[in-house]
Amino acid sequence: MKNISSKIRKLTRALEVKGKIYLVNREQFYSTKKHKICTTHKLSQLLPIEEYNKLNPDNKKDPKKYEYVKVEILKSFSEIDILMKLVDIYQKVGGADG
Repeated sequence: MKNISSKIRKLTRALEVKGKIYLVNREQFYSTKKHKICTTHKLSQLLPIEEYNKLNPDNKKDPKKYEYVKVEILKSFSEIDILMKLVDIYQKVGGADG
């Protein structure tokens, strides 16, 4: 698990160098169905307000009030899913040769 977390951190930093800001959060809750504490992992992107408003013309935010908007990309119980999504995004941004 520690190795996966470090790779996620490295990818988020590499994407930040490319101008894309991604955030990874962990959230715990108690499952009454499973009778244990469960952890979900969330991947979000911070979009500049202008870019967000272009992508969401029906739900525009006030540029005077916000500089960035946090948009959830993926929510999963598996940290590997977050890692694989970040790898996919990194390849699309042009950070990998192939």
